[in-house]
Amino acid sequence: MTVFADRWTDRLRSGFPLLAAMQVRLIGDAGAWQLHAPFDPNRNDHATAFGGSLSTLATIAGWLYVNEAAGETLDPDLIDVVIQTGNAHFVTPLQADLVARVMPVDDAELAVFHRTLARRGRARLTVHATVGDGKTEAVRFTGQYVAVRLPQSPQ
Repeated sequence: MTVFADRWTDRLRSGFPLLAAMQVRLIGDAGAWQLHAPFDPNRNDHATAFGGSLSTLATIAGWLYVNEAAGETLDPDLIDVVIQTGNAHFVTPLQADLVARVMPVDDAELAVFHRTLARRGRARLTVHATVGDGKTEAVRFTGQYVAVRLPQSPQ
């Protein structure tokens, strides 16, 4: 694993007990990454991937993307990112390990996000993600996230 992958895998698993139970891990580096979760702990009673696991993985992939984007503008330790709205469209059942990918956000949209975050200390970004087995798409997800600059504690 890369330092980037190790750092995020540790943060996800320690910060979100559900993700530890799902055995989520990040594969890749800052330039190209995916979230993975093995099928077995994420299956349902129909021997397909559990919808809650699929939507959770997509939601977290978007959250991570926005954290990384916000960290380009502000100190990552002074940012809080939360999901505001999310919509998962379940396309087809999945009977394999889960792989989540975020579609790159348009450069112009990212520029607005960065300017707004720098100026106001708060900005929204909509991201699109898919979850599947790496070849077949099982879920299409759209989420709007809010990044907020945290108050700095006195030194």
